[in-house]
Amino acid sequence: MKKIIYAILICIILVGGIMIGSKGFNVDAVYSKSIKMELYLGKEFDNQEVKQIVQEVFGTSSVLIQKVELFEDMVAITIREKDIENLDEKLESLNTKINEKYELQNKVEEITVVHQPKVRLSSIVKPYILPCSISGVIILAYSMIRFRNLGVWKIVAKYVINTAMIEATYFSLIAITRVPFNRLILPIGLVIYVATITAVTIAQEKKLAVWQFEQTQKK
Repeated sequence: MKKIIYAILICIILVGGIMIGSKGFNVDAVYSKSIKMELYLGKEFDNQEVKQIVQEVFGTSSVLIQKVELFEDMVAITIREKDIENLDEKLESLNTKINEKYELQNKVEEITVVHQPKVRLSSIVKPYILPCSISGVIILAYSMIRFRNLGVWKIVAKYVINTAMIEATYFSLIAITRVPFNRLILPIGLVIYVATITAVTIAQEKKLAVWQFEQTQKK
């Protein structure tokens, strides 16, 4: 059964690697080359209502809506640049629909438009590298001492291989399914990292308990 599971995981990782190499991740509006539009509404508004209007006007689901200013009466709309055609026409339509929805008299010239460059994924991952590396070294050192009777290098291999395979499978599935790479992807990956280490540790604790019991029986 384990061989079948490992074979499936390896296939997923291979396909994911091909997808990442050929198409990359499906980066959302936050990290891709995008356009940020700011509109002053002067009143409270619901993010979802504005998002529906924006999706209708621009014809894309990859939209980020944020409330800005102290009184949250201004909206910032971020859309991937590749999803936008005929920007001037779309801005006119957006302004009209926002005015109708919130009974405003805003002019399209009042919309602030900012072109934002693409964010490199390496710069997003970088803050996670050092903490994960330090915690990984500490955990391996503890495991080598705690489970030394089960074979030091065997224990190291279990931690490294299992953690690497699970994380690689996770990111491969993100690439294969084309789920937008957003701000939640890395924190979820961190949770999976911790869960995997915990699961491996629990499994080794059980094996250690069996080994200790067998040693007791021999005496």
